[in-house]
Amino acid sequence: MKRLFIQLLTICIVCTAPGIWYGCSAEPADNTGDEEQPETVPEDCDTYGYILDTGGNPVPDVVVTDGYTCVQTDGDGMYSFYRNSEADFVSYSIPSQCEVGMSEKGIPSFYSRLEEGKYRYDFTVTMMDAPESRFNLLAIGDPQITENAHAARFKDETAADIRQYAAGSGVPCYGIILGDFVGNKWELYSNIFNATGEEQLGIPAFACIGNHDHEYPADNDRAARAKYESWYGPSNYSFNRGDAHIIVMDDIMHGCKTSSEYDAGFTAAQFEWLKQDLSYVDKDRMVILCVHIPFRGGSESGGSNVNKDKYYNEVLEMLSGYETSTIMSAHTHSNINYIHTAGGKEIFEHITGTTCGAWWKSTVCTEGTPIGFGIYEINGNRMEDWKFKAVRHDENFQIRLYRGSDVFTGGDTGRKQFDKNGENQIVANIWNWDPKWKVEVYENGTLSGEMTPYRDTDAWATAYHIDVMGLGSNYNKNTDHLLYFDLKDPSAEVKVVATDRFGNIYEQSVFTDPDSNPGRFHENY
Repeated sequence: MKRLFIQLLTICIVCTAPGIWYGCSAEPADNTGDEEQPETVPEDCDTYGYILDTGGNPVPDVVVTDGYTCVQTDGDGMYSFYRNSEADFVSYSIPSQCEVGMSEKGIPSFYSRLEEGKYRYDFTVTMMDAPESRFNLLAIGDPQITENAHAARFKDETAADIRQYAAGSGVPCYGIILGDFVGNKWELYSNIFNATGEEQLGIPAFACIGNHDHEYPADNDRAARAKYESWYGPSNYSFNRGDAHIIVMDDIMHGCKTSSEYDAGFTAAQFEWLKQDLSYVDKDRMVILCVHIPFRGGSESGGSNVNKDKYYNEVLEMLSGYETSTIMSAHTHSNINYIHTAGGKEIFEHITGTTCGAWWKSTVCTEGTPIGFGIYEINGNRMEDWKFKAVRHDENFQIRLYRGSDVFTGGDTGRKQFDKNGENQIVANIWNWDPKWKVEVYENGTLSGEMTPYRDTDAWATAYHIDVMGLGSNYNKNTDHLLYFDLKDPSAEVKVVATDRFGNIYEQSVFTDPDSNPGRFHENY
């Protein structure tokens, strides 16, 4: 009781001391009518503040950062540090035991913009009865709008689907939008900002910057980020949910002169910030790193030096030190489950198929993955399930099935076939496939064998994008999530049964009409 009294007395003194005020926002008190007193700044810092709960109680051990230095709040809920001259924000890593506060504009609120001459930045958090043991993280790739009609499609398609899914999920859901909100059309930020807010998505959605979100021409990378950050806040930050520590980082090193002038990776300052952030995370927790450009693929994924000298290998080694580590990325306009090996551990990278598909030209991505989003079911420090949810389909739609002998025209003059094009061959596009899947074929109700993965383009998607729409070669992507099988009886009734690594079973027996196209949504394929 004595200790509680001393703590309350200390808080009262702090809150009533001349020139120092605490409330539910970071704004100073209204001293109208009184002579304004100069602020007393604590020694050994130029930036400080308090994190308290809605009852005025201090919240200790909260990590606070300017994107360069990380510190923790003390027993009084106070933090302090010297801000970096390049810093634009102060933010806190939302603790697991706190709700995700939302701004009036419908995005997570965990930061304040730094101002010259202002030293104190306070935050108020709402405590929960207990941290969430289970939650779902929804990965949203590349809205990449270039006109307002695209934002309208995003609302009608992806946002409506996410809102419906989250409402029926039975557990808390959070979103992470993995970059490229716009496609170099920075005047459209207001449109996509409204489309990705809580009112549309029905969930709090965190933001990650993409290469097309960098404005150019600009003097430097900081200037190129400025417009994006004016809408979505800092580009490097972290937050916690349950036993998961989620980190969001800008892995685009932009040349700021043209659209294609960028490398992927991290600066030395970012790597140092990441080390500091992770130093406060217990090794038995799950770490999820969210970036735009994948770690997978080296120079194939962006600039010429990816994975060579931009700290990717060092980051993988750090991630391997935790109980479970995962990377989430986007950028490629295709869905890929890639497995890295570091520190003797497997680290999954989930490269998320886009919400714009093939740049809004159809209802699929460049390699046939439907427009959609990733769902990651997290229990404690592990993912116990993941899937890719196709927009306007239920969660069981995981396979598109083709006859190899079909010539795909897209309903016009195009002519494309799969490499596996024998009369007895069938091909399945299973966009969330990974090597632990088992894909079986039944002929006339009898098990006939297992499908074999191979690399090819999706002939149905390619016939439409290349031949019908007349689009360029970047709409013709090879993928590793195609599988084929040689039927014993080409005239048999066929059913494909796929079992994923978690034991979920998906079936498909409808073959894609070769004269249809992905320019519109189809019920079964």
